[in-house]
Amino acid sequence: MVNMRWQKKLLEWFDRNQRPLPWRRKYLPYPVWVSEVMLQQTQVDTALPYYKRWLALFPTIRSLAESDEKKVLKAWEGLGYYSRARNFHKAAKIVMEKHEGLFPEKYEDILALPGIGRYTAGAIASIAFNQEKPIVDGNVLRVLARVYAISKPIDDMANREEFWRLQKKLIPKDQARNFNQALMELGALVCASKNPACAVCPIQKNCLAFKKGRAEAYPVRQKKKEMIKVTASAVVFRPRHYVHQRPVGEIMGGLWEFPEWKLVKNGRLSPEIIEELTAKHIENEFGFKPAKLKTLGTIKRNYTHHLETLWVFESSVIPSPLKGINSVEGSTKRQSWPSAWITKEEFSDYPFSSAHAKIAKMVSPARTGREFELEIQS
Repeated sequence: MVNMRWQKKLLEWFDRNQRPLPWRRKYLPYPVWVSEVMLQQTQVDTALPYYKRWLALFPTIRSLAESDEKKVLKAWEGLGYYSRARNFHKAAKIVMEKHEGLFPEKYEDILALPGIGRYTAGAIASIAFNQEKPIVDGNVLRVLARVYAISKPIDDMANREEFWRLQKKLIPKDQARNFNQALMELGALVCASKNPACAVCPIQKNCLAFKKGRAEAYPVRQKKKEMIKVTASAVVFRPRHYVHQRPVGEIMGGLWEFPEWKLVKNGRLSPEIIEELTAKHIENEFGFKPAKLKTLGTIKRNYTHHLETLWVFESSVIPSPLKGINSVEGSTKRQSWPSAWITKEEFSDYPFSSAHAKIAKMVSPARTGREFELEIQS
């Protein structure tokens, strides 16, 4: 195995080159916790504006615990993986109830909080409290796989355990905070997945992959699953906009969205057929046949092994005043979901998923409520 003196070189490099991230100023538990939850599925540059806004809205664990979930989800809008926000909210309440509002220092107590797994618990324990707990994320996996030229596929969970054991052994005494961050920082800034900057790497002389001239061959992965291409559509109604809330427990539960339908998997549809299928869905679900739909645009989104193109249409509709503006017809399960007809000015009150937040931005200024009242009465 490679000589382990490279840790000292890495720590010296980190001391000189670490990014001035806000949670590194004092390493207080709550800001570190916020950063780790946001960074679970998000790049640092993307997460930073959300981090700053989050702490402005919820400066303490108490303020988060006492906030309405709708406000919490709205603050998270655009970050995706919304279960992180809901679990964060639940965990804040538990910290208030079981730990008197103080974030727990004991690793087992941290791990017991909703939404905190092995990696996040180790990251908080080591970064906030300097405890010698291992962390293994994508950056750490990549660095270790290259330093030791580990050829076992990293997406095999049994192999992943070897990385956890190795990383724990590598932590220098009393240096867990800096060492764990240094590994991640090296992976983010130098040891990138493509075109790694080996020429400026502080531990290149200790890296087996570099010595072999095969840095990009590591880490090794099993054969990737084929991506499924999906075509979907959504509709924005006029003059007010119909939205409904997804049930908690389902994907993106608790979030609001415009009506949306999956149209085809791994198949090609012409724009005319996409519009025709969308019109049929509107008729089946809302009980009226729309006039020609107007295309507002398309949105690309990726989720587990799926590449989706979401077509967004606009349609005029006058809800029946006898049923009230919060009623819709239809035979689908969504009929029972909480729903509302709202103006664009009210969008800020509703937490949308990332794709549907983009749809909201496509909507031109809505007409006033008075114009809507006159229209449904005519």
